[in-house]
Amino acid sequence: MSISVSKLVTYLKNKLDADTNLAGVSIFGELSNFHKHNSGHLYFTIKDEKAALNCVMFSSNAKRLNFMPKNGDKVELKGNVSIFEVTGSLQFYVSTMHLQGLGDLYAAYERLKQKLYVEGYFATEHKKERPNKYPNKVAVLVGDKSAALSDIKTCFARRWPLTKVDYYPVLVQGFDAPINIINILKQVDSLGYEYIILARGGGSFEDLFCFNDENLVKTIYDLKTFIITGIGHEQDYTLCDFVADLRAATPTAAVELITPDIEKVRQNIFDYSRKINLSTLNKMNLFKDQLIRLNNNKYFINPYFLIEKSEMKLDYFTSKLSNIKNQFIAINTKLDNNTRIMKQILDNRVNKEELKIKHLNTLLKVYDVDNTLKRGYSLVYKDNNLIKSRDLLKNDDEIDIRLYGGTVRAKINEDI
Repeated sequence: MSISVSKLVTYLKNKLDADTNLAGVSIFGELSNFHKHNSGHLYFTIKDEKAALNCVMFSSNAKRLNFMPKNGDKVELKGNVSIFEVTGSLQFYVSTMHLQGLGDLYAAYERLKQKLYVEGYFATEHKKERPNKYPNKVAVLVGDKSAALSDIKTCFARRWPLTKVDYYPVLVQGFDAPINIINILKQVDSLGYEYIILARGGGSFEDLFCFNDENLVKTIYDLKTFIITGIGHEQDYTLCDFVADLRAATPTAAVELITPDIEKVRQNIFDYSRKINLSTLNKMNLFKDQLIRLNNNKYFINPYFLIEKSEMKLDYFTSKLSNIKNQFIAINTKLDNNTRIMKQILDNRVNKEELKIKHLNTLLKVYDVDNTLKRGYSLVYKDNNLIKSRDLLKNDDEIDIRLYGGTVRAKINEDI
């Protein structure tokens, strides 16, 4: 029986594809003839001391790699065996690739960590000071549609929704991730953000290995913007964490470290408002009591001076209250209308009390001694003592009569 080449190759391919023993098989060996095509597909050979096998890893799977394969790497592959019909050659279609054992990966990590440490990239004195404790503008670099992205959005909405947050999707796994993150970081660094958050959810050491890239570490070192990392879980440390200005245990923790709790801020403002109101009332009552005592005092000792002194104290405390209010303007404008209502109440209360003081000032002027004498009254003194009753005088007593414009001397004469 004779058949065409294509039919034979197709027959063999179908046989291999139907063999369940060859579906999802794992093999290990050494890479050679490695080539990355412009399409992103990887072509290479895996071999041991006795045999070799052509392999292909399509770009959709290659994007998930945490390292760039190279000739000589000892790897473990998982995939399916089939025949490439165009050439009739046996081929292994790779779905996943891992370096054999994590020992080499850890060793490379430690060597690079020590090198960068010696070169000063992790030095504390290089860390930037934290900017505004009430952030206005933050950039977040995180995986698109990831759980970390959702957690960060929720945390900002709960703690400090006044912040303008811009999200930049980046690759967070695979050998293409470092250059992608580097390009976005350089772009974001020039846009005037107060903070940059670089975040990723949990994963294995291999999954997070893209954050140990030397060029990425050096890019973070050169940033002008304060950067905080929230990569993996609490026990995970990458080289990006060491070079960043601040490291958080998780993506959510990164948000918590740079934002205040809005509910606590609201409570603080409420407490300050209550204290200001109480202080204002106490001061006003004190001034009112002082004016009442002055009004009841039979000896008027320079009432204008006392009033001016009271007004000066009032100006001082009014100015102090104004300064306190100014300290909260930046926050008040971003909160609800409660703070504006509080300011209006305070202003109305101060104005009301000032009107009371002006009214009392007017009364003092009305009851001033000179004004009373001006209306036709007089004061009688004997031996410099004010005489309040006729019974205190007898015939031939000499008295002083104080009138508006001066004092006259007189003598009591009962015969008149």
